[in-house]
Amino acid sequence: MQPTHALPTPIPTDLVDAVPPEARAVLELFTTELAKVGFPDVDAATLKRQADELRAEAKAVARAQQALDEMSATLAAHAAALAQTAARALAYARIYADAHPDRTGLVTALGALDAATVRPPATGAIHLPKRRGRPRRQSAELFAPPPNDP
Repeated sequence: MQPTHALPTPIPTDLVDAVPPEARAVLELFTTELAKVGFPDVDAATLKRQADELRAEAKAVARAQQALDEMSATLAAHAAALAQTAARALAYARIYADAHPDRTGLVTALGALDAATVRPPATGAIHLPKRRGRPRRQSAELFAPPPNDP
């Protein structure tokens, strides 16, 4: 089964501006009211350059996210194909074992596989390795209602 590769969809660049509204307001202030004023290391050109760099980095992140999403879909398709092939191979092996009961090793191995039957994963289910490290600390006392004192 050959995976189908969809054409990449264009990145929507005009939907969200990566520059926070507060920074855009300051940039607007420096391009209008303070256009001819400069402070040490801060002027309209500096603010515009940094805003442009931020927008470019946001576009790069969006492209990388799109590539990751496409690769995740390909990974899921390949995992499903492997699971289907493994299930078919197991069915063939069972038929073969039924036809050759003298192959006790095969019967034993199939019995062990029956305990952990190979099934195709649910659509979209990808089993990635478990994250390592300590779990995040939950600060319940900040959000929990105060205890009732009887």
